[in-house]
Amino acid sequence: MNLFEKPIKVMLFDLDGTLVKLPAMWQFFDELLVKTLAEFQVPIPSQQTRLDVWHTGGDFENVIKSWGVKDYPAFIHRFDILDYEKRKAMIDDAVIQLFDDVDVLEPLHERFSLGLLTNTPPDIARLEMESFQLERYFKVFVALGTVEQHIAKPEPDGFLRCLKNLDSLPGEAVMVGDSSSDIIGGNCVGMITVLIERPDQDSPKGLDPPPDLTITDLHDLLQFKSVRV
Repeated sequence: MNLFEKPIKVMLFDLDGTLVKLPAMWQFFDELLVKTLAEFQVPIPSQQTRLDVWHTGGDFENVIKSWGVKDYPAFIHRFDILDYEKRKAMIDDAVIQLFDDVDVLEPLHERFSLGLLTNTPPDIARLEMESFQLERYFKVFVALGTVEQHIAKPEPDGFLRCLKNLDSLPGEAVMVGDSSSDIIGGNCVGMITVLIERPDQDSPKGLDPPPDLTITDLHDLLQFKSVRV
């Protein structure tokens, strides 16, 4: 069966890098991480080691501790405060914006049940959702960062929770994201996976299995057939 002929009931979306344009996203996170490590007087690991930590899912806390962070709750609390403050200022200054093709959520939410699955902490995810008025499109909102970091993407838990809350089986659902965590996790639970490649962002390469579809514009999602049709 052609991919677009398969009846789809649910679409799950990642947030940062997929819907929200965070300029130099990985540099943004890395600078916050370096600042927090410095405040806690922890030796700074190599840049590649720091970048890799964002894709460790449930191992995130243990990896951070292995660097020499003794008080993880205090560390991640401080990181989240710095993240929220910086992101709020960048939203107010219109530096952080939605990607232009996010307008496709309007027709999509009329055809499919939409869910948001992000590793962003809940308070920061809500800030972005409210700032850009995204809440109206999503029936399910799951933010795993900090509070539920142990089951963050690519762990399967968040995907399965979204599907359960949307009364959907993996085979009738699509996961749309820009990172390896989105594709690995979606593939793991048996969803159709769509990688969105964004300008000025490094897209994951060599994924095994690869995403079912790679796109550069979210409007391509309109080709999927809804079970409601």
